[in-house]
Amino acid sequence: MTRMTRSLAIVLGVLVPVALLAQTAAVPPTYNVLTIYRETVKPGKGSAHDAHEVAWAGAVIAAKNPTGFLAVTAMTGPAENWYISPFGTWADWEKSNKASEASPALAAIQKRYSSMEGEYLSDGRMFVLTSMPDLNYGGPADLAASRYFSITRITVRPGHTAEYEASRRIIKAAHEKAKLTDHFTVWRAAAGVPTGTYYTFVARRSLAEIDEGAAMHGAAYQAALGGVEGQQKLDALAASAIISSETDHFAFAPQQSMPPPEWIKADPGFWAHKPPAVKKVQ
Repeated sequence: MTRMTRSLAIVLGVLVPVALLAQTAAVPPTYNVLTIYRETVKPGKGSAHDAHEVAWAGAVIAAKNPTGFLAVTAMTGPAENWYISPFGTWADWEKSNKASEASPALAAIQKRYSSMEGEYLSDGRMFVLTSMPDLNYGGPADLAASRYFSITRITVRPGHTAEYEASRRIIKAAHEKAKLTDHFTVWRAAAGVPTGTYYTFVARRSLAEIDEGAAMHGAAYQAALGGVEGQQKLDALAASAIISSETDHFAFAPQQSMPPPEWIKADPGFWAHKPPAVKKVQ
């Protein structure tokens, strides 16, 4: 998988959010395929890698790349950068890749910048997720106004996906009954990571929302779950189905992204790409 298909295909509009971007981490139901290129940055190379990615994003923006992408950087866990793009179908992703590969300008940018990746990265992996719209809650997030993702990766035991998905339906139903104001989207691994891996995305305007989570999921939510018996049922499903669960927080990286025009118009101070400053020679 070339770096071009990783970064130029993104649109988290996925990135649309891709167009992502255009709308959510709760990505809209019409975006059924989410591509994510995950880069693991070498120790001590974070700043240099960020500068490299800012220049790369600026180059594809100047070349009028037809698809956008959302970049996020890990605040917890391994030192990773994710480049996210959503598509309606696998065929849409293929069309995007072919369009990028057919452009001489984009091909030249790919050759120039990808050749330097080895200096900064210890690993790079493309993986693909498919949407689980029946497990999502809260409607599209306002990604243009968001600044962070909280992303939870769940590894499910072979043969126990039905139990895990049942637990998510219980959680969704309790949110609906309690009329909570948060939101989340659930995605299932389709390629590039082990089968039985699920990801839950929560877009946040501020990390302060994490502080509010305990109160939001308090007495009213517990009652909506069915009290002690409901919580015990949910715990039993989780114990049976889940091998591991890990949550990490990611900050949006606007200067490494190619957001849709609507995002830039809504908040140009954050989303508009700014060329790196050039130091004057004394």
